[in-house]
Amino acid sequence: MRRVLILASLILVESAQGQGSRVRIAVAGHNGPVSVDSIAASFAVPASRGAAFHAAAQAMLEFRIKPSTRDSIKGTVGMVNLAHRGTFAGSPIRRFLDCGMGIMGANADNWRVYITAFAFVDGRDATGSTLRVAIVGGARDVGGSSTDAVACASTGAFESMFAERVKLRLATGAP
Repeated sequence: MRRVLILASLILVESAQGQGSRVRIAVAGHNGPVSVDSIAASFAVPASRGAAFHAAAQAMLEFRIKPSTRDSIKGTVGMVNLAHRGTFAGSPIRRFLDCGMGIMGANADNWRVYITAFAFVDGRDATGSTLRVAIVGGARDVGGSSTDAVACASTGAFESMFAERVKLRLATGAP
């Protein structure tokens, strides 16, 4: 019986270690905590984990995203619930997040949007990594009405744009 328990414990530890970083946060408009790492889109990156992480951290800054989390050990860089109106990463928020429509058009254009964006870097081998990118948000009407916050879903555009910027930084040898 003792051997069975020890074996079960080892399997649980290995499974937990293989999952990478777990980021669960409360987001306006969502019914419960969101597991940001589980909604991330994956991209193959032709670089070591360290180089890919550095490129991801620099790409965040290029997009005018000041990370609230930067952990090179876990390979995690991102920001949590930063309020934006109108634009994010140099583009209209509606390009990246769908927050529904109101009488004035896209809620992402007219409401205050609380954005969480993360990049996770997992090493595959000495010359390759996996970059996982996620964005999620929630929006609140700033017009003074007492409407509930709405959940915002990713359009996939931010994840693709971010991954391309990381790959470009790596290809050009940008610091």
